[in-house]
Amino acid sequence: MPAFSLETTLVPLTLLILLGWIVGRVQNVDLKSVSTMLIYAISPVVAFGSTAQLSFHGTYVLLPIISFVLASFCGLTSFALGLLLLKHKDMGYLLPQATGSGNNGYFGLPLAMAVLPPEQVGVYFLIMLGTSLFEATLGYYFVGRGHLTVAHALKRVVGMPVIYAITAGLILSSQHIALDPGLLKLWDAARGSYVCIGMMIIGIALAKHKKLAWELDFIALAMFGKYILWAVAIAAFVWTDIHVLKIYDAPIYTMVAILGITPAAANTAAFAAQHDFKPQLAATIVFLTTIISFVFLPLMLPVIFVFAHR
Repeated sequence: MPAFSLETTLVPLTLLILLGWIVGRVQNVDLKSVSTMLIYAISPVVAFGSTAQLSFHGTYVLLPIISFVLASFCGLTSFALGLLLLKHKDMGYLLPQATGSGNNGYFGLPLAMAVLPPEQVGVYFLIMLGTSLFEATLGYYFVGRGHLTVAHALKRVVGMPVIYAITAGLILSSQHIALDPGLLKLWDAARGSYVCIGMMIIGIALAKHKKLAWELDFIALAMFGKYILWAVAIAAFVWTDIHVLKIYDAPIYTMVAILGITPAAANTAAFAAQHDFKPQLAATIVFLTTIISFVFLPLMLPVIFVFAHR
């Protein structure tokens, strides 16, 4: 089995959260400014570089659409359940982002690299595009709708640079235009910054609010959407492809399955901080799902590895 250990991959992510918490407690860090930098500067560079280096062929072009549909199903179903079950209905506007997206980059990517051959890791980036698009559109829209009008929330979505970064990257990739080495260095640096700042935002958000937000009904729905709904959606996709479509194979199923075991995206906390809409609650759900995924992943890794090499 390729090397993949808690010590080399997961523990450093936890330490970044702790570092963010320490900095947030001892320094007057402006969480909104930090999250704005992540959303409007670093994320677009990461998205552009990833998509510009993709190699499209055959049925792989459908994968972002499939992952976007799966993310939308989980996010919108969670939102509908929130309207029915939450005591404080406005909390439900965090659910699509908290459940539809995930830490598919700096959490899921190391896992994909551990269980898949190097030539297939690029396909995982392609699958990630669908969830990234959901995060930048529907996920971001609903967080904004927590305290904005429909028109204002839509205006914010249109202003999300990651949408245009993904579009530009896809154009270059489809035309087989290679990135300049300088841009590749910038992309590599941005990836590292994205990991560090994204995880530290969780710690900073927790430090600013001193304690976790124990809204048990929201936490239960978020956990249900992030893990149970995703499991149902992935199982439905795999069953449909095996018995009806017959397009993909086990490695593709593995990549899609990874989306269902990653924690809520750190951008959940970043978006909430930017909008000043329940950042403590957003940070809480990101933190709790991260801990759950840390515990759950060692149990699932052998199963995923065997499935990937069927």
